[in-house]
Amino acid sequence: MTPMLEVKNVTKRFGGLVANDDISFAVAKGELLGIIGPNGAGKTTLFNCIAGAYKVDGGSIFFDGRDITGLTAHQTARRGLTRTFQVYAASGDLTVRENIMVGCFMNTRRRSEAAARADKILKDLQIDHLAPNLVNELPIAAQKRVVMATAIGTRPKMLLLDEVAAGLVPQEVEEISSLIRFVHDSMNITVVLIEHVMEMVTKLCRRVIVLDYGRKIAEGEPETVLATPDVVKAYLGEKYAREYARRVKECPEPSSSK
Repeated sequence: MTPMLEVKNVTKRFGGLVANDDISFAVAKGELLGIIGPNGAGKTTLFNCIAGAYKVDGGSIFFDGRDITGLTAHQTARRGLTRTFQVYAASGDLTVRENIMVGCFMNTRRRSEAAARADKILKDLQIDHLAPNLVNELPIAAQKRVVMATAIGTRPKMLLLDEVAAGLVPQEVEEISSLIRFVHDSMNITVVLIEHVMEMVTKLCRRVIVLDYGRKIAEGEPETVLATPDVVKAYLGEKYAREYARRVKECPEPSSSK
């Protein structure tokens, strides 16, 4: 089966800095994939390349069976590939409902249709009580919901979510996780998320990809990947990785009883 998203040997440079170095992976339709890694690993740059904000310096990107390498963000969004950003710059002159309508205008020029779709999204995501509020006057957790609602307004086949849990307290992380699960399961939207909250990643994702210094260093089930020495080293440093490896060697898993 053809993957919904296929990234092939993607490289992105900024002068002498290689932010993404020969990265390859695929995402199946209906998957909920996590991309993790320490700060500066190249995660957001990769999203920018996939979504069309940056032009790649090498490699190719396929979405829904079509080559989208070199397309702009507007063009990829029209094809059903929509991303969110770590920092949301909402218009101070627009209400929550109007912000969501902006996303809806991706597929219609009629205000009545955009308004009707925005109202449905508000109800589905259980934020209709926020409709008349200005977004920049809302607490950050509510703004995160509006970000996702606006993205859903574009009718995406796939959502790229960039650190939607950043700045949230544990209860709010639980709530945004439930929202992502609803969007994935009930709205049938394939999701790829960048996230630093590991508990959230392990609960939501059956597969993760780990980046470090612009390169993919691991891929697989979260529990397995997070225990590998390269990933431990990337997050906690070489000294801790050596100590971790020593402990594993000294305390092997007990053999199963017969």
